[in-house]
Amino acid sequence: MALPVAANDVCWNRIGVRGDRTCPELEKVTHCHNCPVFAAAGRRFLDAPSPPDYLDEWTVRLSDPEERAASDQLSVLVFRLGDEWLALPVGVLVEVTRPRAPHRIPHRGGLLAGLVNIRGELHLCVRLDLLLGVATPEHQSGEPSPRLIVVRRDTEGWAFAADEVDQVHRVPGQSLAPPAPTLSRAHTKLTRGVFRLDKRPVGLLDDARVFQTVRERIR
Repeated sequence: MALPVAANDVCWNRIGVRGDRTCPELEKVTHCHNCPVFAAAGRRFLDAPSPPDYLDEWTVRLSDPEERAASDQLSVLVFRLGDEWLALPVGVLVEVTRPRAPHRIPHRGGLLAGLVNIRGELHLCVRLDLLLGVATPEHQSGEPSPRLIVVRRDTEGWAFAADEVDQVHRVPGQSLAPPAPTLSRAHTKLTRGVFRLDKRPVGLLDDARVFQTVRERIR
């Protein structure tokens, strides 16, 4: 039996499970949620017209911040050269592998360390530490094992040695701060900004400028 219900005097709050439980229908339906009166009230609520601008307001509230936050996140690989922690966007990352001794190219040196063979494919090996002006001491026993990082952007690819590789992190773009003025000129020019990770500063390299500079310097 459907009971008449006024909007300001709903039966489930007065004689139902939230009230004194004197409703005769409770014996049959057990809970007000199973009652046709409760279901009818829910349908009336859902069928009621929305207030003006309701959909526009909640679209802005719920959708826009999530989309903005997602687009602002940067996925980067964090690694160390000497005492400097750096990062590159994962979009240019090909792989991280064990180090290999580069084969020197006659009459070439400096920034270009040589060629490395990775699963039968030859890659240019670049001294990223020299490019950035970062001092890299010799690797000693007990320190984290060095790694070789292979990167590619469009059709250009090369590898470089890193003293330590951390992992991929997601970084809010708005957290980037300007590079410290104490960095070398080359370092500052090739860095998009600095973010903090576990209380240590990490310089996010500008991959486009890094690739352009490498291309110009090893021609």
